[in-house]
Amino acid sequence: MSILLGFGLSDYIEKPFRAYFFHVNPRHHSLALIETGKSGMHHLMVELFSLDDVGQSYDVALSEDRVNVTLGRHVNDLMTSFYAKTPSSFMVECGWGGREIDPATWQPVEVKHGPSLWGHERVWLPEKDRQVARDMRMNAAKEGLRAPVQVMEGNYTLMSGTCAWWDGLRR
Repeated sequence: MSILLGFGLSDYIEKPFRAYFFHVNPRHHSLALIETGKSGMHHLMVELFSLDDVGQSYDVALSEDRVNVTLGRHVNDLMTSFYAKTPSSFMVECGWGGREIDPATWQPVEVKHGPSLWGHERVWLPEKDRQVARDMRMNAAKEGLRAPVQVMEGNYTLMSGTCAWWDGLRR
């Protein structure tokens, strides 16, 4: 994939809608082109410091009937987020825990498990496509698709104890 204006392709999805994700730095993507059937801006994302910031923002958005995509986690960038409607007909994604990549060695792939590991019911999608997205999430769960959370130094406390899944993943 050729690079234009410094953007490199991170990955892409073909269903339930087409989307292409591009990076300019270690952040998984800084720009996404999404096929929605409309011209214009789809959303912008604000990455918050704490998962609690996302949860409290979600509570505010719910109380104001602004949630347009429910709380969930993306497959490709591992962001835990939700999308709120704005008065200007685009959405603001409030998220936490986005993935970093090494742009020099990253290899783009087609993401086939859907846009989300769980959640992210997309109110804006036509019902037929919403069902495809639901089926993709259910298949990801059935296949046991999981990913560790992405945290920055100082934004976590390491718990004691053992988790068989995590210990197996680390091996």
